[in-house]
Amino acid sequence: MSDNNFTIRPIELFKVLSDPTRLKIFQILFNKQSRCVGELVEILDQPQPTISRHLNHLKKLGILNCVRDGTWMWYEVADDLPEWCQEVLEITYKQISANDIALPKAG
Repeated sequence: MSDNNFTIRPIELFKVLSDPTRLKIFQILFNKQSRCVGELVEILDQPQPTISRHLNHLKKLGILNCVRDGTWMWYEVADDLPEWCQEVLEITYKQISANDIALPKAG
């Protein structure tokens, strides 16, 4: 569990979610199911290094938690987000359909 209660600032949250790929990752993970990088690579049709880089941005900010299980890394939305952040993320999740997010093509 991370200590996010005083570390996430609104400007940082909006910056990190302004990227279409990171927003799509957030949309996928928001339903509280853990996913490994390989699953996200397949879902998003993006190269593994790209997905890993975006996951790292979300993890560094404190939006995601990461758990190692053997050689697998599992990512999920942090459960200890500040209340204001949870509210913003919930509204974002409800208002933006996954189909509305345009992703850049790999390659």
